[in-house]
Amino acid sequence: MKQKIIVVGAGFAGLQFVRKIDAQFFDILIIDKINHHQFQPLFYQVATSQIEPSSISFPIRHIFKNKNHVRIRMGEVLRLNHQEKSISTNIGDFEYDYLVIATGCKTNYFGNREIEKNAFSLKSTYDSITIRNHILQTFESVLAV
Repeated sequence: MKQKIIVVGAGFAGLQFVRKIDAQFFDILIIDKINHHQFQPLFYQVATSQIEPSSISFPIRHIFKNKNHVRIRMGEVLRLNHQEKSISTNIGDFEYDYLVIATGCKTNYFGNREIEKNAFSLKSTYDSITIRNHILQTFESVLAV
C-alpha cells in the first residue's frame, strides 16, 4: 500500500518535491490557496507592464495532468494534529503519513509599521498588479496636473 504525503504549498519547493518523489511508493495530495503556480522571478516584469500575469501563472492541475499519484485541492490549512497525523482545512480533514510544509514566506518589515504601511510587497501576481496599477495611477495623476 502506498504511503500518503500531503504537500502544503505549490511554490517552487513544493512542486520540486512532488516532481522528485517516486510515484511507485507514494500518493500525494497538494493543498494550496490558489490553483496555479506563480513564477516569482518574473513578478517585477508584471509590475512594470512588460508581461501579462497569465504569462507567469501555470495551473497546477496541468503541471501534473499525467501523474495519477498526484491530487490537487484548493484550500487553506487551519490546524495540524501531529499525533493523529492529520490536517484540518477549510475544505475538510485529511490524514497523512508524511507532511511537507512548503508555504513560502511573508515580507518581514522588522516591526517598522511605517514601512509596512507604505511599502509594496512583491510575493504574488496580485502584488505585481497592485504595483502596476499604482505606477499607472501615479503617471496619470502627474499628466492630469
